[in-house]
Amino acid sequence: MKNDLKISHIQLRALIISAVIGVGIISLPNDLANILEKDGWILIVLSALLIFPIIFMINHIFKINPGKDYFQIGEETLGKVIFTICKLLFLAYLIVYCSYEVAILSQLIKAFLLHITPVEIIIFLFVLTSVYISSMEIDIIARAGYFIYPIILIFAGIFFFISLPTADFSNVLPAFQSNFKNIPRGIVSTFFSFTGFEVLLFALPYVEDKKKALKSSMIALGIITFIYLLMFFTTLTQFYLKQLQGQNFSLVMIAKTVDLPGYFLQNLDGVVMAIWILVVFATFAPAFFGAGKILSNTFRTKSHKYFLLGLVPVIYYLALVPKDYIELQRDMLKILNILSFLSIVVIPFLIFIVGIIKRRIKA
Repeated sequence: MKNDLKISHIQLRALIISAVIGVGIISLPNDLANILEKDGWILIVLSALLIFPIIFMINHIFKINPGKDYFQIGEETLGKVIFTICKLLFLAYLIVYCSYEVAILSQLIKAFLLHITPVEIIIFLFVLTSVYISSMEIDIIARAGYFIYPIILIFAGIFFFISLPTADFSNVLPAFQSNFKNIPRGIVSTFFSFTGFEVLLFALPYVEDKKKALKSSMIALGIITFIYLLMFFTTLTQFYLKQLQGQNFSLVMIAKTVDLPGYFLQNLDGVVMAIWILVVFATFAPAFFGAGKILSNTFRTKSHKYFLLGLVPVIYYLALVPKDYIELQRDMLKILNILSFLSIVVIPFLIFIVGIIKRRIKA
């Protein structure tokens, strides 16, 4: 563990927000509408409530193990062999996560911006560009997140206000008319939109004010939840339910249809895509960084940067496996949901429980 790295509690909040809000927000309204129709907002709230104890648990793990990083805690708690298996699962999750992100990104860029550019070029250049920031330490990535943080907030606010003139709030009603038996399936789907908070596993040991870490994490979760709710209701006021259910990328479609007063800015969808690419970059970097760190720890090397270059072709290849958006959502997302649950729920829970048991035995 490098003791010279420092992250403020505000940077931690920004890091969590920038790490979570990425590719999921573009398709989230469509996913929610297909599962729970106009009551999709319930899934956002329930998912946030489920994330709350996980964040608390992760914070508590580092609280009772001061001065240690995730790898030290995991190995001491679970043992070298078991924790190595856990690390490999976590590594698989991060690699698939990165591949999924760039796959979605490439399809959107090709559809809305660079129509004739091969997706192979888009994927390769994005991943290769991300090597630079991901090769830095977590404090630098946190500063990058701190830079993206206000952009996300401003963009969400502007997007909401420019949509107001054409908003039809009657589309939101009637409420509580959907099939609530779909809630469990919906939570599984919505949970992915909150993934990214696992960056806490790499960042918490270096937070300067440990007492404010949990509060900052919860504020970040609250802001993310608010933005998701805002985007869902914004899209719902712009489209009829059936239209929203058929729009895979509803936020981009709103940007294409909104006319700004005076027409001082055309091709708003291009602006939205440009900002969104920046947001995805901030989401991709912590996951890519984490994958490199796991490999570095496994092979006991001082730096993780060389492993990132080795991961570029792996992520590139996996991102090209799905042939279209349907295959991407059906196959890769299903695998990703399983790996994310194991990596950021089961493994931290295992460390948490075993750690408590060992402490009680020693006492």
